[in-house]
Amino acid sequence: MFKFPSVSLSDTVVETVHLVNPSDANPLGILHGGNMMDWLVSAAMLAVSRLSRGNAVLGSLDSVFFVNPVRVGDVVFVKAWVEYTGNSSLEVAVRAEAENLINQTSSVTTFSHMAFVTVGLRGEPRAAPIKVKPKKNEVVAYRSAEKRYLERRKALADRKQRSVDLTTYAPQSKWKLNFSKIVLQDDVVYGDLMFGGKLLKLLDELTGTLATRYCKGAVVTGSVDDMNFYYPIRVGDILDITVAINHVGRSSLEIGAKVFCEDPFTSNRHHAATAYYTFVHVDSNGRAVPVPPYAPKTQDERLRWTQAEQRSEERKKRISALKELLEKPGSSIF
Repeated sequence: MFKFPSVSLSDTVVETVHLVNPSDANPLGILHGGNMMDWLVSAAMLAVSRLSRGNAVLGSLDSVFFVNPVRVGDVVFVKAWVEYTGNSSLEVAVRAEAENLINQTSSVTTFSHMAFVTVGLRGEPRAAPIKVKPKKNEVVAYRSAEKRYLERRKALADRKQRSVDLTTYAPQSKWKLNFSKIVLQDDVVYGDLMFGGKLLKLLDELTGTLATRYCKGAVVTGSVDDMNFYYPIRVGDILDITVAINHVGRSSLEIGAKVFCEDPFTSNRHHAATAYYTFVHVDSNGRAVPVPPYAPKTQDERLRWTQAEQRSEERKKRISALKELLEKPGSSIF
């Protein structure tokens, strides 16, 4: 029986460095969340590529919280490493830290996990040729990643069923935005499958646009909830994206996004993903300020409002746990 070669978790570590330019930021000089998401996924993809020896696609994303703002002139260091490999799945950790070069201070911006799937030329899953085998000091991280891997398998057991959910998103919503585009070669890394970082950046731009329109002022990305991809998006597909306001709080609001992909030659249409972005309304100094109030009026709006409130409570627990983790000395094994 063939035995796959193995590497330690530390062998998979990659780090990318980004100087935040004005083009990366909003009018207040705060880094766009979409750019950070693109950098996170790109670093994770680099770590995965060395083990996949070919194409791999983003399959799942754990919640991403932006715990500290990043501004123009800061340098962002993104570190990614593979923590577990299944047959064709790879669990990846990503951590971003920003450094202010003027006052020589640094702060962790976010820490999250992603899952990638190694695929063939047509997007079919294939076995990862290289596996990770933890050193003694890496066993805890490896076991935690294995647990996430098993939980994802259960959560995505109905992936095929979800991919054929073609129901219109937020059909009765007043505050929504529709967008369509053709997936181009510029949107991929290898083969013809859309790069996950590109899609997450696009979703941040669209949801941020709606949030800005509603608030009539500047907003910053606060978080992106857990997200799963149900169907691959290919070059030449038509993307149809609907974003809508689900909930309005005191100084933040949740906006949902539902992504459809369509093969224009066959008219086959699938639900590719659903995402939930949270934005914070800020003043000219970047401080949180109240969001204009809104009360759901239709049955659809009230249902999405209730569901968003439940996600908000879960979000509070997760951000609290993340901050506690990041404050611990040696919160990262690398």
